[in-house]
This record gives sequence, C-alpha cells and structure tokens, in this order.
Amino acid sequence: MSDTQRPTLRIDSTADLVALIPFLLGFHPADSLVLLAVDDTTNQIRTAARLDLPPAGAPRAAVDAALHRAVTALGSGISVVLAGYGPTAQVEPMLTVAREALHAAGIGIRTALRIADGRFWHLLCTDPMTCPPDGTPFDAASSPAAAAAVYAGLVALPDRDALAATLTPVTGPARQRMIAATAAACASLAEALNAAHTDTDTADANPDAALDTRLGHALQAAARTYLTQVQEQYRAGRPVDDEHAAMLTVLLELPSLWDVAARATNGEAWQIQMWSDLVRRAEPAFTAPAATLLALSALQAGHGPLAGMAVDRALAADPQDRFAQLLDLAIAAGIDPDTVTALLSPAPGE
Repeated sequence: MSDTQRPTLRIDSTADLVALIPFLLGFHPADSLVLLAVDDTTNQIRTAARLDLPPAGAPRAAVDAALHRAVTALGSGISVVLAGYGPTAQVEPMLTVAREALHAAGIGIRTALRIADGRFWHLLCTDPMTCPPDGTPFDAASSPAAAAAVYAGLVALPDRDALAATLTPVTGPARQRMIAATAAACASLAEALNAAHTDTDTADANPDAALDTRLGHALQAAARTYLTQVQEQYRAGRPVDDEHAAMLTVLLELPSLWDVAARATNGEAWQIQMWSDLVRRAEPAFTAPAATLLALSALQAGHGPLAGMAVDRALAADPQDRFAQLLDLAIAAGIDPDTVTALLSPAPGE
C-alpha cells in the first residue's frame, strides 16, 4: 500500500496511542510486550513487534534471545515505545530487560507503559500529578484514534487466537465441494497444458516449454483475465463460488500468474479478505501461493502478525517454497511496508 493508500491516523495523547495498539497488531494483546518503532524523522510508527511475556521464573537467556531478535528487527533511525500488558510482577521485569537491550543497541526509548484493566501507567515518569500511581483510566471505544482506525477499515480482534481463526481451513461440506472443484480445475489445466505441449518442437521438451508456445501464451493470458475477474468480485465485496476459487488456486501454480498477482498486491482490505478467503478454501497442495500473496498484502498494510501467520501456512503447505522462505526472513528482519511495495513495483519499461 502506498503512502497515499495507507490510512494516516493522528495520535494526540497516550490514551489514543493505547487505543490504537490493538489495531496495529490486528488483535487485543494480553500478557504481551509490544515494541512500537517510531521514525525519528517523521514521528510515524514504522512497525510493531509483540512478544509473549515469559512465565515467572523463565530462564533469562530465553528472554534475552527473544528480545535480541525483536530489537534487531526494528531497524535504524527509530526510537521505541514499550507497552507491557499484564500484572506488574510479570510486566516490569520484561520491561527492564527490554530497556537494557534497547540501550545496548543504541536505540532510544520514548516511553514505557504498563496496560491492564482499562488503565495505563507511565513507568518512566515519577511525577504523581501527571502520572498517577494508580494509573490513568482510558476508554478505547471513545478514542478518536480508534474511531479513525475503524473508519479506515482496520480491525482489532479479541485476541491472537481470533486472528489465527481467520485462516482456519474450511471443513465439512465446504471442504468436500472444494475437493471436487479443485480436481476439476486440475483436470482442465492439465488438458490445456497437454494441448500446449503438442505445440513444442520436440516430444521430450521441458514441461515449462509448453508455456512458451502459442497455446501456452494464450493460456497465460486467459489466466490473467481470470485473476482480474476474481479480483473485481472481491473488490465489490462478493466472494467467488467454489469453482472459481478452486480454479484460481490451481492457476496460481503458473509462475507468470503468481508474479502478476504479487505485483498487484497492496494493503487494501478487500485484498486481505480475498487472499484470506482463498487460503482457507484452498486444498493443501495449492495453499502456498495464496498464502504468500496474503502475506504480501498484510505486510503492505503494516499487519505483521497476519503476515507471519500467512507465511507459516505457506511453509506448512510447501516447506521448499522459496518466496515464503524469503518472506519469513523479511518479517524477521523487520522490513517496512514501503520497502515491500518498492520491491514489487515494476521496473521502468515493464
């Protein structure tokens, strides 16, 4: 999503910031440490990272390793807002370790908060007038920032499990229909490829050579038209039927079509809904392409948790998927959405 497409949400207070964090993550965190990387030049939130708070008595080495990975992914030219969700005994030790890790990395800390039971506490502030020891109550529902997030189409689900559930594979009759539709789609594609193969010069030509024939080019052009038609359906808020969903998941096995789809991704809500729906409905053997496209869309929307879940689904379906492996590394490195968009933009003359 370009800067003009990505919604701009103004934060005027700590209460606004606290209300906005669940929308940045896509769910309401609990027993978590959230690190918000804020660009020192623009004061824009560049990325958000979330870690589970360790149980009491957890080995310090494991906590240090997790924080090191998170801090390394934050990048340069930023300072950080720390927000711990949970009871004091669980949050404050983790915040102490996080502050040490950030200081060691030369990264400044803007503020550190503890959030629980509808209140937030400023942990780096000692003035009882501006930072009450009993915390400051906030109502996320009445926050202008939260209202703007909802208006922009952002969603904050109840918890991380609810976010994961948005990618749960369909079951029952819906799965049976997709099995049948996918088998039919595979048969249709195989027939088209066999016909294209007869267009090659030699009987033992590489199977990929079938795509570099007159019929192969026509097949790929038809696949691009098919993708456009499906996209128009989802853009209009109308999920496609099983036959169309199955056919697109099969056609995405064509490298040229996946490339077209990848270059067309952005962080708009309808694209995330489209690829999420297709990930849920795709047969396991055809899940990885749709899942990597979902990850690309989610990354460009700044939705790191969903992108990570999508990459996990892609790698579970196909551990050798090279692009999913690269996305996994990109997420771990904290590559920002604008960089992802730039990498996908066509080169001049394309």
